[in-house]
Amino acid sequence: MLTHPAFTAFNTNGIWVGKFETGYDGAESTGAAEVNPTDEAASIEAANKVIIKPNVYSWRNIQVAKAYTVGLHYEQGLNSHMMKNTEWGAVTYLQHSIYGSHTSVRINNNSNYLTGYAAVHEPTIGYTATNILCSNTPEACNEYGGVTSPGSDGTYNTNYFNKTSVVASTTGNYSGIYDMSGGAWEYMMSGLDDNSTGDGKTGKLSSGRNNVHNSGFKGKLTCPQCTDNGVEVNHSITEVTEGIELPTDERYYDKYEYSTSGSTYNRGFLGDATKEMGPFQIMTYLTQSRQVGSWYNDEAWLVDSGVPWVGRGGHCADGTGAGVFYFRNAYGHALSGNGFRLVLVD
Repeated sequence: MLTHPAFTAFNTNGIWVGKFETGYDGAESTGAAEVNPTDEAASIEAANKVIIKPNVYSWRNIQVAKAYTVGLHYEQGLNSHMMKNTEWGAVTYLQHSIYGSHTSVRINNNSNYLTGYAAVHEPTIGYTATNILCSNTPEACNEYGGVTSPGSDGTYNTNYFNKTSVVASTTGNYSGIYDMSGGAWEYMMSGLDDNSTGDGKTGKLSSGRNNVHNSGFKGKLTCPQCTDNGVEVNHSITEVTEGIELPTDERYYDKYEYSTSGSTYNRGFLGDATKEMGPFQIMTYLTQSRQVGSWYNDEAWLVDSGVPWVGRGGHCADGTGAGVFYFRNAYGHALSGNGFRLVLVD
């Protein structure tokens, strides 16, 4: 019998996982919860803004390094930290066991990024960039939208205190974990090895893709020549020299072998719910194509040199592409649709 790496890392029998995505305390609007602290000191101070409750605005638009620092200083006596991919995997497997709901977890399709919400209808299709009503087109529905105020039900979703929201829980009842499908895209404290010229395994975590799209950690850039959507990058910058130091305590991060391809799934860790989600295939949803796994057709891309950080769960508008088995490579930079989750270890 094997012990899951989420427990062996801290030599513990269990971990406490945030019941909801991390919220920003006091935020009264979607935009007010988009906070990327200026530096390490500001990130430490911002740890007092953490709130983990239903019907609050998810904390988004924050670089991985800042989210990591917030998590580390939230509750130091309980080894608080930003969730990593192997820990997400532990929750995923528990959800699909006899102790969990053992079915597809309903998406949080609240486009205002309020925590604890559940879609009224099960989506039938992946991201289409269009709000397709299930009542009109049930074979291709992908509903998403907001509400007038936190705690109220919307046209397309119900809030946590509406008992029908339990379909978005990992246990199918109020005791489970929410926002594991949809809501904000969740950054994991898990990224790519920066050792591109060696064995690809013995380097440090990379900082990010280029000088524009990076985590805020000091470190090498994996694709300094890469541009995105016409954004100017400085090709001469191959390393981030100002920012937050990369962690050295391996308990707090996962590091994946270097690769230029996001579909070399054999690099996944046992227990992180990535490589064993195959076989993988390309599926087309109307005009949108996606690489998906065989478990509920959730999207599936592992980290690579162009996109070196891990994102989980999917986005509120991702339809069937979102889910607890969703994993995707990400830049690590501050993005309005990306948040994070916290873990405690006693």
